[in-house]
Amino acid sequence: MRRGQKIVTDSMIGYRVESDVCRVGIVITAKVGNAVTRNSLRRKARAISRSMIAAGSLTGDIVFRFRDAGMIPTFATIENDIRQCVAGWDRA
Repeated sequence: MRRGQKIVTDSMIGYRVESDVCRVGIVITAKVGNAVTRNSLRRKARAISRSMIAAGSLTGDIVFRFRDAGMIPTFATIENDIRQCVAGWDRA
């Protein structure tokens, strides 16, 4: 994304552009594990995003791009990284 805000964490990069509706995209490259691992990460990130949208924490058009950091993040790590992104966007 060429415009908007960008936050980098250990396992992902979060991008956000202000918008009237909230949409979330999840990008995971083929370098991250196998297909089962990538789908598991995608499901976990979707579940966290849905709960944060319902709570009103996530707003705008958002893309989470998972990085190949040599480790597969757990549910708690993904949740923490998404919260870091939200906190960074709120500060900016």
